[in-house]
Amino acid sequence: MKSKRITAAITVFAISGGLLTLSALSVPGLVKQQAVAAERIPAVQEQSITKVKLDSGNIPVLKVEAATPVSTVEEYLKEQMTPAEIKKITDYFNIRNSGLDMSRDMSEAEVKRRDILDENYQYDGLRPASSIPLQKGNNEFYIDMQQGSFMLPARALTDEELLQFVDWNWRENFALSQQWKPQQPDTKDISKTAALSAAKASVARIFDADVSKLETKASFNRFGPAQKGNWWISYRPYKMKTLLANGVSFLSYNVIVDSLTGTVVDTTVVNYDAVRTPISAAASKKISKDKSWIEAARRIVTEKQGETRKISSASLVKSAEDEKRGMVNVKITLEDGSTYTAEMRYPDQTLRCLIYKEAAPAK
Repeated sequence: MKSKRITAAITVFAISGGLLTLSALSVPGLVKQQAVAAERIPAVQEQSITKVKLDSGNIPVLKVEAATPVSTVEEYLKEQMTPAEIKKITDYFNIRNSGLDMSRDMSEAEVKRRDILDENYQYDGLRPASSIPLQKGNNEFYIDMQQGSFMLPARALTDEELLQFVDWNWRENFALSQQWKPQQPDTKDISKTAALSAAKASVARIFDADVSKLETKASFNRFGPAQKGNWWISYRPYKMKTLLANGVSFLSYNVIVDSLTGTVVDTTVVNYDAVRTPISAAASKKISKDKSWIEAARRIVTEKQGETRKISSASLVKSAEDEKRGMVNVKITLEDGSTYTAEMRYPDQTLRCLIYKEAAPAK
């Protein structure tokens, strides 16, 4: 049975002369979903509810004190890939309108090895001895172009085979990036430097985190009929996949900045170790009567965000999906109609993200 593979090729932007593989920065609304999907290993301990709770208080922000890793992949692929190879990949992708499937899922052990090898490929120059075969022949691991699938053997993949898989993904990404031009801000939009400054200050203010030594990636995108622009900024440790594969705890951050006003509209922490506890019907009823959730959100907005405008109302915003995710959302409405939504983890009220929506201008 084939396993659907969400091709990495559709999540690549050519930015500042380099390839940027996006996580939660590709489509609006994915920040929330992607971060939730990532949280899996129990590690967070409950804290006192007398103060604003932050993941940053439990897990240190990993810093790179030595020279930061530098990717040489783009230069390598520019030298190695011929125009014919690039055309073959782009033509194939455009016909299928999707990437390749997989004949089976990789095991957890294979995924961990693949992720480590991926960063060895990206930063350390590790390459497969040969490219992945495009037909079966005597090969157990190959690409069946007619079926549109990686064909994996029943046994575990070798390191060489995983490197071939990694190599193909990077080649696919590079080829497709050649036909897509990244969106650019115009004179009405704030600069990348201004957006990075606003994002860094927001993470420091809300989560007490210094992101200066983390890998920083920024992209500019316009969405929707109005084509309103946003800067999407991520902060994460270098070689994050290797850290995850080795079970190292860390935090990363995603920030969205309105490109017209320079206002931060979403600041999210991603904790891969966070425990998700689904909210039962009985627990939901208790939350409805528990004023501490609203008080916690008020403190986040006033004490952490530093909001000085008067709060006109505060209320729980419930949905079946959020309760399934183990998240409690509180909407804070200000006197001018602007709102904050604080999303906190159940049951310990740890802040996961703060979302801001400015009031619509008066007509």
